[in-house]
Amino acid sequence: MLDQLDGRSMKTFITVMEEKSFSKAALKLGYVQSTVTMHIHQLEQTMGQPLFRRLPRGVELTAAGREVAPYAYRYLQLGESLQDKLSGLHEPKGVVRLRALESFCVPLLPRLLPSFFEQYPQIQLQLENGFQRDITQDVSAYRIDLGIVPRDPEIRHITFIPLIRDELIWVGAPALVQRIELEGWESVANTQVIGFGGRCIYQTMASQFMADKGQRLFSGLEFESSAMIKQTLMVGMGLSLMPLTAVAEELQAGKLMRVTREQGIPLEHGLIYRSGKELSPPAQACKEHLVSFFFGLNERVSG
Repeated sequence: MLDQLDGRSMKTFITVMEEKSFSKAALKLGYVQSTVTMHIHQLEQTMGQPLFRRLPRGVELTAAGREVAPYAYRYLQLGESLQDKLSGLHEPKGVVRLRALESFCVPLLPRLLPSFFEQYPQIQLQLENGFQRDITQDVSAYRIDLGIVPRDPEIRHITFIPLIRDELIWVGAPALVQRIELEGWESVANTQVIGFGGRCIYQTMASQFMADKGQRLFSGLEFESSAMIKQTLMVGMGLSLMPLTAVAEELQAGKLMRVTREQGIPLEHGLIYRSGKELSPPAQACKEHLVSFFFGLNERVSG
């Protein structure tokens, strides 16, 4: 059977399955519909049974088709891995899709990007911001190559590599924080909690913290960037639960102050990728560079 299989038929099979239509698959692949029909017919002859059931509108997989589907994906992935491996024999090149929290990207990634691009000038890094749940879902669905999240998602098919330890701390303008230290949280009962919104794990923890303190009806301000959050904090408009690495410079300069009566919440930012799928040469190079950089950073800090 193996000598009768070819990549074009497998790709056509997957496209018809995803589009649920021969005509839509032909349009997506740039074929005439008769070519799609021929590919599927050849594949069905090889398998010895029909793979699709024709419906009044579109098609659906037969029981045999459902069995073939995961093998078809793996067949194409092996071909892509081989092509990537051969193209990267001399120097990794191509696109790497990386997604991380904005509060991680701003203070940390600019420190490693110059050395990365100097070492790998032919790699195109597509860097996007996102929240932990979105990043984990994108890695699971193969939409991105790598993700950086503040906690291990503890999902069986996701590999997590720790990069750097951090902690979530409550911060605000010095006058506001000093009031909390002297009079307690009751003195700021009407103060706004500023963050990235309900999709952010930090804001979820902040909401739970306020509920535990009996402040269930607090108001909140939502911004998409950590820079905007910090500017709003510095003028005394509220408090925020932020990673220490994201506010370290403002704390050192005295523009923000930490609420020392509350212990920090441990974080461990880490790299995630889909288990069981071989990374492309550029993604592998990016992974190794990230791990090496943060290992060196941790060594310098502990030393």
